[in-house]
Amino acid sequence: MKILLLALLLATTTTSAVADVPADAPVIPDHPILAAPPAADPAPQAVQPDAAVNKTNSGYFSNFHQDPDAYSIVSVGTGLSTHRPMYVMPYTYSPQYDGSKTEVMFQISAKQKLFGTNLYFAYTQKSLWQAFNKKDSSPFYETDYNPELFYRWTPDPIKFNHWGADGGFEHESNGQALPGSRSWNRLYIAPFWAKGKTLVYLKLWYRLPEKAKTSPTDASGDDNPDIQDYLGHFELQVQRQFFGDQLAHVSLRENPRTGKGSVMFNYSIPAKGGSFFYGLYVFNGYGDSLIDYNRSVTRVGLSVMLTR
Repeated sequence: MKILLLALLLATTTTSAVADVPADAPVIPDHPILAAPPAADPAPQAVQPDAAVNKTNSGYFSNFHQDPDAYSIVSVGTGLSTHRPMYVMPYTYSPQYDGSKTEVMFQISAKQKLFGTNLYFAYTQKSLWQAFNKKDSSPFYETDYNPELFYRWTPDPIKFNHWGADGGFEHESNGQALPGSRSWNRLYIAPFWAKGKTLVYLKLWYRLPEKAKTSPTDASGDDNPDIQDYLGHFELQVQRQFFGDQLAHVSLRENPRTGKGSVMFNYSIPAKGGSFFYGLYVFNGYGDSLIDYNRSVTRVGLSVMLTR
């Protein structure tokens, strides 16, 4: 009997609470923390970002996915949004790192819009983990840290034919002690053309100079004064969708004076349900990681990608 009376009391209280809410009470929309832009062109989203939001999900992480038609690097969001590809490669093949030194490679990346403007703070972290090297306790061979602060210019897509540009500052380092320490700071400008199923993103940079080392143990001097001889002064990325939601991504870097650089190719297809992607990754050249910036590396891997 006591249980029955308690149930009646709860039902009466709930009914009363619902009745007290006005019929015309405003509905507060659910704004997910991460954006999933539905097209390559970011300009319409900058004007009306809510149009790109999938409102069927809620919660901090429930929208941590990417629309198959979106490009991470030019995505626009009111809060945290995708930046560079996020992936894990459980196994990669490289002639330079084979056998027990075969590496697992993964990357995380995101950007945060600041002060309601087109100013962004971004962070990318890439790690190479020798998970199969049991003899040396499965060490992390390299982790590269890459914070950025940049401004995104997204003018009217009709007047400017879907052109935009990023301009900012970035730091990249591996956090190691000498003699394995690597780091550099750059100012960059990156015009891009993003329309429909095609994205072209050209990043040009100027390396901020550092003082020369007074000795090999001078931690305040330049760790890698010749890094641009191998990584060049620009990076060209081209992304193109094929067969619906399959995406081909090519990235090129080169120093015309030295003839050194790199080429990267990634092909990805969405998994069933669209919550992640399967990718094929191929890299050849310099800059696979900061620790090996001056060593040519070839790497092939299969990945699971959260964003691309």
